[in-house]
This record gives sequence, C-alpha cells and structure tokens, in this order.
Amino acid sequence: MDERVSWGRVLAAVTCAATVSMLPVFLLGAAAPSLGADLHVDAGRLGIAVSAFWIAMALVGLVGGHVAHARGSRATTIAGIAIAVVSLVGLATAGSFAALVVFAVVGGAATALATPAGDMALFSVLPPERRGFAYGVKQASLPGASLLAGLGVPLVVLTVGWRWAFAAAVLVALPALIALPRRLPRPAVRSAAEPAGRRAARPRGLVPVSTAVALAMAAVSATGGFYVVAAVAGGTAAPTAGFLLALGGVCGISGRFVASWRFGTAARPLLVCAGLMAAGGLGTAGLALTGSTGGLAAATVLACGAGWGWNGLLTQDVVASHPEATARASAAIMVGAAVGGVAGPALFGLVATGAGYTVAWLSAGGCLLLAAAVLVVREARRAPAPVSGATGRHR
Repeated sequence: MDERVSWGRVLAAVTCAATVSMLPVFLLGAAAPSLGADLHVDAGRLGIAVSAFWIAMALVGLVGGHVAHARGSRATTIAGIAIAVVSLVGLATAGSFAALVVFAVVGGAATALATPAGDMALFSVLPPERRGFAYGVKQASLPGASLLAGLGVPLVVLTVGWRWAFAAAVLVALPALIALPRRLPRPAVRSAAEPAGRRAARPRGLVPVSTAVALAMAAVSATGGFYVVAAVAGGTAAPTAGFLLALGGVCGISGRFVASWRFGTAARPLLVCAGLMAAGGLGTAGLALTGSTGGLAAATVLACGAGWGWNGLLTQDVVASHPEATARASAAIMVGAAVGGVAGPALFGLVATGAGYTVAWLSAGGCLLLAAAVLVVREARRAPAPVSGATGRHR
C-alpha cells in the first residue's frame, strides 16, 4: 500500500470511528441537565445509564479482539461505526430512561468493536517512526468526544434541544467511512527467531496494567459523565460548564498526543503514564476544592490534560509489545478500561447523591493516584528490558 496515502487515511478513519463510538456516553453526561428534566434522570440514574455503556463495552470487549482477528480490521471497524450510529439515533429519539439505558448499551458494544479493530489497523500500516504520533492522535478520540460533547451544550443542547445533539453526532461517522481504505493488511507476525517462551509469557504482564487502567478509567469516565452536572450543581452556569468541558477535551487531546509523541520511545513508558495519572489525580481532586471559574478551569486543565493523557502512550506500548496479537492485547486493556468505566460512574453517582460532589471528586482523584501506584510497583518488580527502537521493547 502507498504509505503516503494509506497510513494517513487509516489514522483518520479509525480516529473518527473511535470518536463516534464514544460520543453516546459523553453526550449523555453533557446533556444531562436538559434530558434529566425531560426524562426524569437524576445523578443516580445518570450513573446507571453511563455504566450501562461501559458494561456493554466490557462484555463485548471480551470477544472484540477475536472478532477483529477473525473478520479483519476493516469489517470490524465498519460494524463498530454502524452500531454507534444506531446508538446515537436511538438516544436522540429515546422517550424514557429505559430507552437511554438500552441505547447506551448499544454504544458500548460499538466501542468494543471499533477500538481493537482500529489499533490492529494502525499497527498493520504504520512505519515504526510514525507510531508515537499516530497513537497519540487516535487515542485522542476519547477527549475529542468530550470536546464535541462540551461544545454541544451551548451550541446545540441549549439552542435547539438535547435530541439534536445526538442526531448531529451521527455526522462524525461520515469521514470515518469515507477515509477507510477498501483493503487493510494484517499485522506482520513477530519473527520466529524470538524465543517462544518470551512470547508466551507476555500476556501475563498485562494483568497489573489492566488493573491500573481500570482504576484510572473509573475516574476518567466519571469526569466525562458528571462534569457538567456537577459544575452546574456547584453554581457554574450551564454554558460555562459546557465550555470548560470542551477545554478539558482540548487538554486531553493535547496531553495524549504530546505524551505518545514525546515519550513513545522511552525505555519505561509506563512510568511516564504513572506520572501523568498521579498529576491527573491531583487535578481531579481539585475539581472539588475550587469555588471560582478560574480555579475550576485550572483544575480541569490538570485533570484532563494529565489524567486523560496517559492512554495513547500506554496503548502504544502494549500493542508494540504484542505484534503477534495486536487486537487481542488492545482488547485486554480495553476490558480493564471498561470495568473502570462501569464502576466509576455508578459509584460516583451514588457517592454524589449520598455525600455530595466534593467527596465524589476526591474519591475519583484517589483512584488515579492508586492507578499510578499500581504501575510504579509493576515496573519496579520487572527486570530491565532491552530497548529495540520505536517498535516495541519489553515483556
């Protein structure tokens, strides 16, 4: 394939596919004050709906990597896009809380297919020197979805209604379908010269990484789902809260790109991820301790820029470490993310309802700090690994 065309087109396609698959859950949070009034959705019910998305992502994610390997990354990506469109259309026309939950589940299934398929597609076409840049861009899809959802509050939700925000989000699927090439190669299998024992041992190293991802994503998903409603409850005007969430999305995009591009060839990239998680934990806790718009904005920049910035670097490292099973490795990490996505919004909603948003934000910040500690312990216990350029390195 022509590298000048193929990897750029694939990157654009999988980034848009990942973004449209994440929009249902972020729009649920951003539009919560408006749809809550129409469908009687309080913080507890919002937590259930958001968690339903992540539950479906976790369950379908158990087989998502296998589907991508069996059916190919292109077919699986298209399936993810189509299911995401169904989710958005269903949410736009929902007439009850039960319908919100059903179509949130559909959205989670879309993400579970699009994510490993996209990582597999990228790894198959990217030259090693482009991977840091490309995975930074692709993993910016989550804060990108947050950015679009935040902008949707003042531009769409508060002008023509929350239903039109979900309907307009369907348009993100178009560039994904247009850019996706007709054929995608499969990733090259690791050379047989590598000792089989090393290859067989690698999957076991993903357990603590997946655990850290689950803890971090518990905080990240709660932030995306409750940021607007919590800010409004604290006295911030809804348009301002929407713009601040959009600011957080911009910071998350920048953080993921810079971390992947700048530290993609580091000897211990997971230690960099731990540092970002720790800084993000402090910022997330800071969301509870600020009473001014300026202070809230500063905490948002740190919470989203650092607290969301680790994902691209971590995904790049895990995928590069498993070139013989890229989609399965990506799916394993995605399942951890989904588990955190399930627990985070549900627990945040319960804590916010019972003890208030201050305690909920402090708890979310604590999850990120604990995730950082898990990665630090994991890296301290494993033996130093040789660095083999930008393609992959350890375990």
